[in-house]
Amino acid sequence: MAYDDRKKLMGSIEKLRNGRKLIAFCNFDRQSFPELPGLVAPFASEAKEPLYRVLKETNIGRNGIDLFLYTRGGDTNAVWPIVSLLREFDPEFEVLVPFRAHSAGKMFALASKRIVMTRIAELSPIDPSTGNQFNPKDPLTPGKLLGISVEDVNAFKDFVKEAFCLDTKNKKLTPQEREVLQPFMQKLTSEVHPIAIGNVHRVHKLIQRLARNLLACNKIKERNEDEIVKRLIVEPYSHLHMINRQEAKEILGSEQVVFANDKLEVALDSMLREYENTFNLRKPLFLPKLMKEKTEKEVRFVGGAVESVKWGYLFATRAKIIKFSQLPPNVAVQLPPGQAMPLVPGIPVNFNVEMYEQAWEHNKEPQGVTV
Repeated sequence: MAYDDRKKLMGSIEKLRNGRKLIAFCNFDRQSFPELPGLVAPFASEAKEPLYRVLKETNIGRNGIDLFLYTRGGDTNAVWPIVSLLREFDPEFEVLVPFRAHSAGKMFALASKRIVMTRIAELSPIDPSTGNQFNPKDPLTPGKLLGISVEDVNAFKDFVKEAFCLDTKNKKLTPQEREVLQPFMQKLTSEVHPIAIGNVHRVHKLIQRLARNLLACNKIKERNEDEIVKRLIVEPYSHLHMINRQEAKEILGSEQVVFANDKLEVALDSMLREYENTFNLRKPLFLPKLMKEKTEKEVRFVGGAVESVKWGYLFATRAKIIKFSQLPPNVAVQLPPGQAMPLVPGIPVNFNVEMYEQAWEHNKEPQGVTV
């Protein structure tokens, strides 16, 4: 299904929402084996400019904005800039969640006046992972650094305190208690660089402050923001715990979380299914199946979309995939300069992905189907 066809679905949702203008903001999450660049577009600040141009070209008027949101999360630092941009066009924008609004997407939704959820909709806890050059190395992937979950570090501290019955909530540690904690803290800092731990602490404070600032956008009175932040960050105890709409309403209140009626749910699900079918989101991409007998192939992947009935952008990646024989370490072959290793029957194959273009592209034509 092409962009022109998706516009019709957007128009039907706008009618059900009494003329409110719909903006689709989607970060796709198609799996690939091996992992390929461009099939996943995380929530990131690079989407701010295409979102601005879509908003600018869409005649918002006095109708207000609905944001159709699908994302598995991404950069926490991108949340506030994108929220601020959307509020320039409509301070009381609403978020429609057909299915997944995880991590950074969940934080983004906190700033909306209302979060409209279907029965399959889910939000995730706020549990970011941090990374810088001081993070531990991944033992399984040379050159890759491990992300550190903010709440995992806090859970380690809480575990030690509870194991030794140390009550530090209302008093400072005694010298004896500090002596008990010292070997555990030494173990932590021996495994993780102190600067990386400091970064974890800074991010922990940042997400608490950001969550409060986002909640403050709603101006909902008689709501305990500290309790909400605690329930969203600490109490789920797992980043994999998904918050359904009943739980979301319990945490955020019925003034902010509402349930989509039957007609709206059908329309939102139809829109979601068209993205899934057009961009093969539920069909993992296997390189051997894609390449078949070819040794080289030009590909275009689409990892995200920002669209309205007036204007649209796609996050597109272009690359060349080369298939070659993976010779054993003790075998050497002389090849002319610049010539790729040919396929040798009976020898395992490997793939090289040469990415040469990646950007948010104005979707001028009704196109978008990916391989």
